[in-house]
This record gives sequence, C-alpha cells and structure tokens, in this order.
Amino acid sequence: MRPEKLTISAFGPYADRTEIDFSRLGDSGLYLITGDTGAGKTTIFDAITFALYGQASGQVRDSAMFRSKYADTATETFVELVFSYQGKKYQVFRSPEYMAPKKRGTGLTLRKAEAQLIYPDERQPVTKARDVTRAIEELLGLDYEQFTQIAMIAQGDFQKLLLAGTVQRGEIFRQIFHTGIYQQVQLKLKEAAQSRYKEYDEMRRSIAQYLDGVKLRQREGTEAEEFAELKKGKFEGKLERSLEILKSFIDQGEKRESELLKQEQEVDQKIRTMENILHLSAQKRNLEQKKDFARKQLEQLLPDLEKASGEAEKYKDADQKCEALGILIREKQEQLKKYQVLEQLKKELDEIRMQLKKCRAGQEANIRQEQQLHKDMEQLKKERSLLENSQLDLQKAITEKEKRTQRKSELNGLETEMREFKGLYEATKEQQKKYQAAYEKAQQQSEYYQQIFHSFLDAQAGILAQELKENEPCPVCGSLSHPHPRIISKGRTVTSEILDNEKIKLDKLEKISADQSLEAGKLKERSNASWKQIMSGAEELLEEFQEFRKETKNGNGQAGDFRTVWKQMILMINREKEQCKNLLTESDRKIREAEENTKRKQKVEKLLENLEKEKDILQEKKNSCDREQTGLTTKASENEKQQKNAAEEIRQVHSEAGKEVLEKEIREKQQEYIDLKENSRKMKETFERFQAEKARITSTIKTLDEQQKEIGEIREDEIREQYTESTTQKTELAEKRKELFSIQSGNLEIFRKVQKRKEEMTKAEAEYVWMKNLSDTANGNLNGKAKIELETYIQMAYFDRILRRANVRLMTMSSGQYELKRQEQSENRKEKAGLDLNVIDHYNGTERSVKTLSGGESFQASLSLALGLSDEIQASAGGIRLDSMFVDEGFGSLDEEALSQAVKALSSLADGHRMVGIISHVAELKDRIENKIIVTKQCSGKGVGSSIQIQ
Repeated sequence: MRPEKLTISAFGPYADRTEIDFSRLGDSGLYLITGDTGAGKTTIFDAITFALYGQASGQVRDSAMFRSKYADTATETFVELVFSYQGKKYQVFRSPEYMAPKKRGTGLTLRKAEAQLIYPDERQPVTKARDVTRAIEELLGLDYEQFTQIAMIAQGDFQKLLLAGTVQRGEIFRQIFHTGIYQQVQLKLKEAAQSRYKEYDEMRRSIAQYLDGVKLRQREGTEAEEFAELKKGKFEGKLERSLEILKSFIDQGEKRESELLKQEQEVDQKIRTMENILHLSAQKRNLEQKKDFARKQLEQLLPDLEKASGEAEKYKDADQKCEALGILIREKQEQLKKYQVLEQLKKELDEIRMQLKKCRAGQEANIRQEQQLHKDMEQLKKERSLLENSQLDLQKAITEKEKRTQRKSELNGLETEMREFKGLYEATKEQQKKYQAAYEKAQQQSEYYQQIFHSFLDAQAGILAQELKENEPCPVCGSLSHPHPRIISKGRTVTSEILDNEKIKLDKLEKISADQSLEAGKLKERSNASWKQIMSGAEELLEEFQEFRKETKNGNGQAGDFRTVWKQMILMINREKEQCKNLLTESDRKIREAEENTKRKQKVEKLLENLEKEKDILQEKKNSCDREQTGLTTKASENEKQQKNAAEEIRQVHSEAGKEVLEKEIREKQQEYIDLKENSRKMKETFERFQAEKARITSTIKTLDEQQKEIGEIREDEIREQYTESTTQKTELAEKRKELFSIQSGNLEIFRKVQKRKEEMTKAEAEYVWMKNLSDTANGNLNGKAKIELETYIQMAYFDRILRRANVRLMTMSSGQYELKRQEQSENRKEKAGLDLNVIDHYNGTERSVKTLSGGESFQASLSLALGLSDEIQASAGGIRLDSMFVDEGFGSLDEEALSQAVKALSSLADGHRMVGIISHVAELKDRIENKIIVTKQCSGKGVGSSIQIQ
C-alpha cells in the first residue's frame, strides 16, 4: 500500500482543506516530515490511519478529537486518501461524527460518521463505516493493530518493547501475534488439574472421614497411639498403614471377643452348679420343716396320751374340774386369737409373694422391651447414616435442573432467532427481486435517454450546419471549409423539453433503484448479522455443530448455504431439546427422590428422639421395679419375722401346736360334763390309738434325720454370695462383649468401605498426578526448571525471528559493536522467564542487560527492534508488503556518526519501491534528507491552523 494523495479538511490542527501529493516525493527513498512542535506532523499518519480504519494511530487520540478547533463552522471535517495497491488505485473517504451547523435554522446538530470506498473497477462503492473498514482489511490483509505496528513506529513507543520484562513483553506479543489461545490452553490445563485434585481430595477426605469413625478400645497399645497420630494428620499419604492398623484392631477384637465368650460360658456353668447346690439346700430346709412339724405333732399327742391315762382321775372331782375347765376354756380362747393373727400374717405373706412374682415378671418384660428398643434404635441410626447426604443430593439435583432449564431456554432462544432470520432471509430475497426489477427499468430508461440524447445533438449540429457559408468560419471549430455539413434527420426531432422530461424519468428510476439497493443492502446486512449470531450461538450450544462446520466449506453464515445448515441445525436442536427433556425428567425424579429421603431423614430423627425418651421412661420403670422388689423382699422378711414371733408366743403359752387342737380342747372341755362317762369308756381305745401315732411320728422323725445326713452340710450364705458375684460377673462380661461387638461391627464396616474407595482414589490420584505434571509443564511450574510457560515458549520463536531481523540493522547502526540476544538463563527462577533481553558488546566480548545502554544506543537498539518487529508482523500476515512506512521522532539523542548509521539503516528500508517518512525536527536530518514535507503552524488575521509545503 502506497499513499498517493491525502486531502485533509478541518482535521486536527488543519483548519482548512489541505492536500498532500505524495507522488511529488518520488517512487522510493527517504523523506522528512518536519516542522514546529504541535504543528501536526504525526497528524498526517493519523489521517491516513483514520481514512483506512476509522481510528487514530495512537491510543491517546480518540475519533471525537478529530474535528479541528480552529476550523470555521461551515467547513466540513473529512479525510480523503487516494492510495495504490498492487498497481491499482483506490479512493477512500471518511468523516468522523461531529457537531455541525443545522441546514435550516440556527444551532448545531450531530452529523453522523460517513465512509466510502471506491474501487478502480466496476464494483459498487462501499458506503458504511464498518463495511469500509472490513473491505480495507480484506484488501490489505491487515487489521488496524497490524497496520499501525507495521507502517508506523509511533512517537513515545521506541523503548517500550526494548526495556520490557518477560511479563510486559509477553502481553505485547499476545496482542500482536494472537498467542492468547496458548494462554487459554494453560488455564484449561490448570483448571483440569485443579478439577482432578478436587475429585482426588474429595475421595481422600471421604476416606479420612470414614477412618475418623474408627473406635478404639482402651489399652490398644502402640498401634492405637500410631493410629491417633495418623488421625491428626488426616491420614494423608498413610492410607495403607491406616488399613493395616485397622485390620489389626479387627483381628485383636475378634480374639478378645472369643476370650470374653469363653469366660462368660465358664461363669454360666459355675452359676448352674451353684443353683443345683442351692436347690439341695432348699430340700434340706424342707426336711427340717417336716421334722419340726412331726415333733409338734408328737408334742400335741403326749398331752392327750397323759389325759387318756389320767381320765379316771378327772371324773373323781367333777365340780372342781368344771370350774377348772371354764377357766381353761377362756385361756384357750385367748390363745385362739393369737392363731388368727398368725393366719393373717400368712395371708399377707402370700400376697407379698404374689406381688413379688408379678414385679419380677414385669421386670423381665422391661428387659425384653429394652432389648427391642435398642435394636430399633440401631436400625434407625443405620438408616439415618444412609440418608445423611439427602439434603446435599437435593441441592445438587435442583442445581442440575436449573442448568438444564437454562440450556433448554437457550435452545428455545436459538430456535426463535432462526425463525426471525428466516423471515429476514425471505424479505431480503424479495427486496433483491424488487431491486433487480428497478435496476432493469433504470437501465432501459438510461439506454433510451442516451439514444435520444445523441439524436438531440445530431439535430443541433444540423441546425448549425444550415447557417454555414463557404470561406466563413465555423462557430464550433473555426474552419473556413465545410466539406461535409450535418444534415437534419427527417424523422422525429428531439427537443430539449423532451430530453429534460426523459432525464427526469431516468433520475427518478435511478433514485428508485438506489433506494431499493440501499434497502436490500440493509436487509442483507441484518440477515448476515442475524445468521452470524445464530452460527455463534449454535457453536456455543451444539458441540456436534462444530464438527458439521468443519465438514461444510461454506458454513460461514453466507445465505447461499443456509438451507443445508438450517436443516442440520434444526435436527441438532430437536435432538438437544429431546435430550434436555429427558434430562429434566431425570432431574425431577432425582429431586422427588431426594425430597422423600429428606422427609424420611427428618422422620427417622424424630423416631430416634421418641425412642430415646421411651428408653429413659423404660429405665425409670426398671429402677422403680428394682425399688419395688427390694421393698417387697424387705416386707416379706419382716412378715416372716412377725410370723416367727407369733408362733413363738403361741408355743410359749400353749405347748400343744395347732389351732385345731386348741378348738378341739375347748369343745371337749365344754362337752366334758356331758361326755365324761362316754369318754371314760373310750379312754382305753384312745390311749392305744395315741400310742400307735406316737410310734409312727417317731419313725418319721428318724427317717427325716437319715435323709438330712445324706444331703450333708451346705454353707448356703457363702454359696449365695458366690452366686451373686458370678451373676454380676456374667452381666459385666455380657456388657463388655456387647460393647466390643458394637466396636467390631463399626470398624469392620469402615474397613470394607475404605477398601472399596481405595481403588477409586488410586485411579483418581494417578489421573491427578498426570494432569498436574502436564499443567506444571505448560504453566512453567516444574521444579528446578526455568519458569517458561507454553505461551512464552511460542512467543520465544517469534522473538528470536524478530531479533535476527533487528540485528541486521543494529549491527549497521552500531558499526558492528552491538547485537541483541534473548536471555538464555533467568536470574530468578521464581519469576517468568524466556523473553528477557540482553545485548552483546563485540568490542569487549561481554553480554549484559539492554538497560545498561546509553540514550543514543538505546534508541538504535529500540529502533532496530521496532523495525524487526515490523518485518516479522508483515511475514506473519502472509508476506504482505507495505510500500510506505513512517518513523516518528527519537533521533535527537544520536551523535553525528550514530545519526549517519541510523539514516543508512533506514535508507536500506527504502530500497526498491518503498518510501520511508521520518517525522522529526532534528536539524541535521534536514541537510541529510532531500525530500521534505514541511508543516507550519500559522496564527494570523485570517485565522489559526497549520499548512503543508512539499520540497
């Protein structure tokens, strides 16, 4: 690209219309742009850049600043550039948005930005600002950033790239060479490594959580201490050892459980033996009671025997005996009351024993209920453990549903956009037909107009020819000879009125055609924009659409192939929507399941709470039962003592045992008067009978004595004490075994779960290590290695090529003293490296930082680096060559020899057909460079502004 002519109007410091004819400077070589400070030297390049891309060359200038502050309000602001490219000339016109006087009335109005690109061939001009910029980019093959970096080494940017570190230089290269994709790769790898670590860490924490639940028995030994230390460290990296210790705990627990069971069986056998001995003791007590009863019978029998033997003596003194019998009857009646008290005590004892039996039965029921209650609580606790994550599952299911609902909404939105685009596409086609019809009418009218226009001219020539005379000058050509005068046609004569009417028709039809073309262009632009938006949305939402675009060459949004793409996209959207529908159904199912689990968990917790209360109530009932049993036992013991005392009183007062005997004696005494003679007769028989009964009772007592001797002596109190101790020991052993069983069951379940998760964690850990190594490599985090990232590594290749190009010029400028070199080793491995810059001094063979260069040397190095960068960007852009280049300031720091070398290097740039413009006010350059553009700042009565002169 070579600028041929630049027209500036009310632009920057140029208040009036100003033209620069670059063709006067020649086809190649250096030329100087010089002038006063602030006169507008750099504005020339700003105007070229604005004409091409609608932006200034530097970031400090904005398009709103282009309107000249010195220009008259009626002067329009615009830039017009005529440039040549590949042997053809193009014309681009552009005006910024600015405030201008109203065409009617007073005041200002906002004038919109305008742009136009005119081609050298028959192609229609491009008229919209964005379309013009896009057309320029397609024509030159460069966007705004690339053009400004290649064609202009801007003022103030000389040393920015030279003195930048790896981080700053990497950011610059990212914008220039578009290496951001490699940075995205680094970030993706880093995110993937973090994601893998998260999965691995969740598994590790899950296993650690399981192992936290391991219960230890007291006095487990050194392994318990080691396990406690591993627990403090969250079992990090010690999973195998933790499982070994847990397996050891389980094995020891099984061994201990067997020992407790054996001890419990031994104690149970001992208890059964003691129960048999206590049973024999009870039998012995029963025999003693029978002996006591026999002795009492014998004691009761002896008085009757004596009575029978002395019956005769009784009848001797009847009156005295009657009186004595009355006294005796009253005494015996008093004794009879004592028997009644004894019977009442016996009834009360029987009732106490019934209550005690009932209490014991209730206590057994309480124990069975307690066992069932404990079993129910264990079952509910297991169920609660299984439902522990129900709330988290519910939240995950809701989040998943929201994402899928969002995706469904996005698919519906894309479908709506496609329907809207279809309407736009059909409207565009219809409008194009209207434009074609209007264009054909205008063409027909144009051909007709040209025909009658030539007829009109012929008629005018015929009229003039009628007035011509020989040897008189022609009013048109001045000739005195008229050999072939024009003859008026005999047909229809075309008048100026007819010509004007047809011209009006032609203008009207051309305006209609232009309007239809403009409307078709608008619809086309809207249609293309809509289609590009649809394509962008489809690429984001439909993964299989990206593969489809690779397979179709014309899948770039052109209307020509949209029907094929349309059909495929509709199929893909329908598949995605169907998949979304199925996934939403699955999400609803998961939500319902999670909600049911959450409700069940709450119910289980409530049931556990109620069971805990029932357990407390049941424990209170057991305690109450124990207290009641103790009270009844004490009461029974007190009753037995009272019975014993009552019996002792009866025995002391009345030696004959038994209530019946006493009542009998009373009846006998009462009837003694009547029966005295009858009794005397029967006395002999009674005496014999008493003798026989005495023999029988004596024999029974003897037999009972022999049976007691066979049983032997039993220490019942000692046996009962041992029985109590053994029962307590059995209860303690059962409790220990129960506690141990609970610990063993929990630990064994944990061991199985950890074993299952261990394999998953090992796989996740391997994936994480592999991904982390890849991420560390791409992000420059390898231990012992320089911190060179993937993007930096790619940029290093560009940088090395830039340095090779830059050193060609730096060696020329520095007379072979200096050569730029990329720093191989970083001084600090913790900082990013790879793009730091050193300089080699060939005069002393040393290598040092570019920051040690002097001001002039820094200018030479930075200028060489900037030119090398410009060359590399051109090469990266496909070998595009610009035939014009600008270098802005920086020469004031050079001495005479360095200046000569710099000019020599820049002259080499201008070899062939390239023109290099140097923007500077250094006086020495004015003498060295022949061609000049002199910019002068004016301030006179005519106004303020800048002007340009070419020498």
